[in-house]
Amino acid sequence: MNKIKTYVSKLLKDFFNDDDKKELIEILTTSLEEKVDDLVEAGTPLDEAIDKSITEFGDVDDVLKVYPELDKKQSRITKRKHKFLFSLGGYLIISGIAIFINFTFIEFFANILWFVVILIALLFWPITMLFRYLTVKK
Repeated sequence: MNKIKTYVSKLLKDFFNDDDKKELIEILTTSLEEKVDDLVEAGTPLDEAIDKSITEFGDVDDVLKVYPELDKKQSRITKRKHKFLFSLGGYLIISGIAIFINFTFIEFFANILWFVVILIALLFWPITMLFRYLTVKK
């Protein structure tokens, strides 16, 4: 039955947070073990019963259909992750432009490195998005 738990763990490795994942792994493992027991009682050899139950189980999409509240949470986590990555990319682009302008026109700005202020002020955007991503992931 260790093969079933390994299969379910691999199936869900990239989804959900640790608490949800542990609970879901236990539920799905128990369900698959019960199916294997039913097949063994019907006369199917154990290895064949395990393989048959895993084959009939389906994939992650089938699991998400059964647990829609987890699917909603996963989509919210994915959206927040994308927002964080977007903010990080925007930060890098705006920072690069500020650095370029500052050094290109350094004489006009009287050798003041004002881009540092922009970098520090703008850093709050990706930090906020990271915080929001980590809070929804918990």
